[in-house]
Formats: sequence, structure tokens, C-alpha cells
Amino acid sequence: MMNLLRWGLPVFVTLSLSLFPSCDASKASKRWSETAFESKMDPARIDHSNPLSLTLVVNDTYAKKTACECIHYLASREYDELVEVLKKDYNIDLELIYCIEEFHLEDSIQTQKYDGAICKPWTALQYQSKLGIKYSRIVDVIDPFENNFLAGSFIVRNESPIQNANDINDRVLFVGEENSYEKYHASMQLLHETGIKPKLIKSVSACTEGINALLDRVAEVAVISDYALVASCAVDLADDDAFRVIWQTEDMPLCSVMLDLDRVSKKDAARLQAALLEISDNKIPESFSSQGFMKPVTWVPNPYIAD
Repeated sequence: MMNLLRWGLPVFVTLSLSLFPSCDASKASKRWSETAFESKMDPARIDHSNPLSLTLVVNDTYAKKTACECIHYLASREYDELVEVLKKDYNIDLELIYCIEEFHLEDSIQTQKYDGAICKPWTALQYQSKLGIKYSRIVDVIDPFENNFLAGSFIVRNESPIQNANDINDRVLFVGEENSYEKYHASMQLLHETGIKPKLIKSVSACTEGINALLDRVAEVAVISDYALVASCAVDLADDDAFRVIWQTEDMPLCSVMLDLDRVSKKDAARLQAALLEISDNKIPESFSSQGFMKPVTWVPNPYIAD
């Protein structure tokens, strides 16, 4: 059930299940629509005879060209062979522009010069209303642990007296910034919907800042991405058993291939989707470090809006 367990972390999870609210779908639907692309075309009848050229910007936690050096043992993903298969077998020329830092990815997306992106969905989707970019998730990317989900984890020091979500009341909590869905929007929604009121909430940009704040005893609770302790620079800060997870947000897509449907037709989006899913069945190069791609799971963002 818990996302951190997907990565095999030796953490102890203490949860009050009654504190997990159901998603307020009506509230979310007023602002956001479904982000998963659904094709009505029969994949077997899609014509790949005409050339299709697409340029995507990429920030993938597990790709060699964009990952932290400290997780080189996990960041083994290469896209080069995949690009070759797409061109040779499907007549799709996929140009990838790699962005090592997430803010470089955001800057690139805001130029509106690219056909899409491969990244954590919110990184691109947050500009949907601001800039009118019509991103749709064509496929979700499977990570090296054969997982395609992400969540925000509320963590405390292992020796902390804090045991569950109710104990966050009147405590100092570090969360992410608005460009992070799991560390900010999903976690702030949980607090709002359950009526839990920390003494102080501080936003920081990186998981490492929240972890350091816990280690320095500046924070009592911190929200981090649930993969942070195994797949980010945070692996160098503390041992795996230094923290406990006391609460978790809902699941959301971890990484997606997204296209701007104002730049790319639905027909071409369906074509790329069909190719990537077919490759995942039997042609995925070993260098991709996972089973490849899957149909995008349903996800309607419900970003937190402060009162």
C-alpha cells in the first residue's frame, strides 16, 4: 500500500487510515479535467508510413543524462536505443532535449517551443492555466522498480515522539513549493481536508532541504517525494533507517510522456502512444532499465488554493 515500500526502504509506517480523505472530485473537476490521453483509434490500424517528427524536453529521475550523480547505480536509463527503434520501425523521429535541472525544464516548457515533455506531470501541467498549454499524458513511464506511481511522504526522525498525522498539530512542518504536486499541493490538501494545523509551515524547494531541516532539528516533520531516500541526492544525507513515515498523500503518476495537443494532432498523439505501448510489450531496449511504458492512469489534479 505504501509507496516507500515500492523501493524496499526499511521504514516504519504508522498511519491513521481514517485521516485519508476521499478525493473531492467535484471540486477538482471545476478547475481541471482528465490529464490522461485516450485514443479511439485501433492501434493495429494506425498508419506509420508518413514521417512524424517531435521534439520533447526531458527531465527523468532515472535517466543518465538528467539524474543526480549520487544515484548513478539507479540512474541507468538511456533513451538513445528507444529513439532508434521509433525511427526504424515506426517512422517517428523523436528529438530529446535533456534538462539536468528541473528549473531548466520549466524554463523550456514556458517557451512553448516544444511538442511535449517527459517528466513528472505537474512540472508541465502547472502551466496549463497560466500559459494555456494543452498538455496531455500520452503514456506513463515505468521506473526501474516496475512502479509508475508517486506520492508525498510525511517523515519524522526515527526517535521523534510524533507517531501519526494527528501529532502534526502544533508542530513545525516543512513542505515543498508550488511547483511540486506531491510535496505541496497534495500535502496541503490533506492538512486542509483533515483540519490538521501545524504551528508553522515552511516551503522549501528540495527534498534535501526538508531532510536537512529534520536532521538539524529545525523541522519536526517534513514532506518529501516518496522516492527521495533512494533516488535523489538525499541518499548521501542519512541512513535509510534515520526516518519514519507517518502519513502519505494519494498516488499520482510518477513520470509521463506528455504532448501539447495545441501543437500535435490527436491522430499523431495516438500514433506515438501506440508505438510506445507496442515497444513496451516486446521491443523495449535493455538500456531503458524497465518494462517501458503503460497506458496513462486516470488523474485529475486538485491543486491546493490557499484561503
